[in-house]
Amino acid sequence: MAEAFTNSGVKLTSTGVTTIYQAPTTTGARAVVLSSLAANASGVSSVNYSVDLTDSADTVVATIAKTIAVPANATLELIPNKIVLSSGQKLRATSSVASGIHVVTSVLEIT
Repeated sequence: MAEAFTNSGVKLTSTGVTTIYQAPTTTGARAVVLSSLAANASGVSSVNYSVDLTDSADTVVATIAKTIAVPANATLELIPNKIVLSSGQKLRATSSVASGIHVVTSVLEIT
């Protein structure tokens, strides 16, 4: 199986649900999420941030964080330890302020 380190950078441009990372969809693939950083780029006020683990059809499997306040001009390390995603699983996030949160997720993909 091939292994590759990668990252995903996403701006949450709306208050709706946004996919911040999806594991490879090939049969037997896995992804090890090493870290996920959420930065409050609004510069004005605290922004609430939530993240769910979903299957490939966007059905919530588990909630990782629910309405966590990220102070203005601050960064939160949401996943300081590893989370293993199965083929096609996703990390999906919401922000209380459009364009308020920028997310960088570091991953080891195993395909």
